[in-house]
Order: sequence, then C-alpha cells, then structure tokens
Amino acid sequence: NKSKNLQVYLSLRELYIIVNNKDKYKLFPFAAKWVIWCYGLLGLCLIPWTLYLAQSLPIRAVARNWDIAWVGFDVFILITILANVVFAIYRSKFLVMSLVTTSVLLAVDAWFDVIVSRSGRSIVVAISEALIFELPLALISFSIALNLISKLDFKDKK
Repeated sequence: NKSKNLQVYLSLRELYIIVNNKDKYKLFPFAAKWVIWCYGLLGLCLIPWTLYLAQSLPIRAVARNWDIAWVGFDVFILITILANVVFAIYRSKFLVMSLVTTSVLLAVDAWFDVIVSRSGRSIVVAISEALIFELPLALISFSIALNLISKLDFKDKK
C-alpha cells in the first residue's frame, strides 16, 4: 500500500541508522543541514533579543492571570509525569522524550519559583522546594533518560 509506504516514522534506532548510513538514506543529510541552519539562526537572533530584554524590562511588574499561569505550568508538569508512567507501563520509546521534558519543566519551575519569590519566608520555601523536590526529581528523570538511551539497541536489523 503506497499510503503506508509514505508514512515515515523515525524511532531513535532508525534515526541512528540514517545518520550512519548516509548513502542509504538521503533524507537525513538535508534535514541535518536544515536543522543546523534554522536553529543556528534562531540562536543568533536570540542573543540581541535577550540583551534587549535585559535592558528594557522593568524590575517589577504586575501580571494578569498569574494564578492561571502557575497552575497551568504545574498541569504541564503533571501531564509529563503521568506520561512517564504510561510510557513506562507500555515500555514505549517515548519514555525518553517524556523524561527529558519532565526534567526540563521541573528545572524551569524551580528557577522561576526562586527568582520570582519575595524575600523572607517565600524565598526560603522556594529554595527548599527546589533543592528537596524539583531539582532532584529533574536530575533523576534526566539520569533515567540517559540510562535508557545507553541501553537502546541501535544495530541495523535487516
């Protein structure tokens, strides 16, 4: 069936095969160049933008929907944690991506909790939560992802 042949699904193993068999798979060299140029350009544009923001943003600001933003962010963390459970139960290869996503979201949550906290008790609570819960769980999630990647079978099976 041609429609099934047109569906492309790249697992980590298949991506590895493409990288190491450039003659067999011509798509990847183009994709790699495109990704390099696109993200390189984005990175270069982000430098002046970040410098501009550092100079122009006020030290204090009042934000609308502050509660919704924080609750929504925690919902995203919850979703990735639950995705980790589901992907682990089904032994899905997507567990690696989900673990890395969880790790990043937890680290960002810790960062913003500490940075936006007022002095006194709120900063102590934010730092404590970051050191006791968020950052250790982020490191554990990332470590599990690295461990899973190291155990994946990347051999070209014919």
